[in-house]
Amino acid sequence: MQLRPEFVKNVRKLSNRPLLTPGPLRTLSFIALRQPISQSHVVRVRGKLAYQHVKQLKEMDLISYDKLGRTRVLRTTITFADYFNLNHDPALMKKELKNVLDLTNQPQSEKAQESATPEQS
Repeated sequence: MQLRPEFVKNVRKLSNRPLLTPGPLRTLSFIALRQPISQSHVVRVRGKLAYQHVKQLKEMDLISYDKLGRTRVLRTTITFADYFNLNHDPALMKKELKNVLDLTNQPQSEKAQESATPEQS
């Protein structure tokens, strides 16, 4: 498939654009790992911008909420699970996320030591 030259610049901008910026993505990961969680707790940990993040995530149908007094209880949705290819059950989803995060958060020094350490027989 080829594009007309005048459209290439615009299409390239769209193809490289991430789904979420780092702030809302961190808020989403915090909610996913600790769901169900109150919005007030998310705001205490993530800061005042979390209100806008929650609004954006709700509009994208990545989270849902239920009113509980003056706060909301936040949860991820099936859309979130499908987009990130995770289990729909929240307990299993948390385990999958923790496994993925443990693999990617291994410090570089440990990775270097594992590859540099020769096996002795």
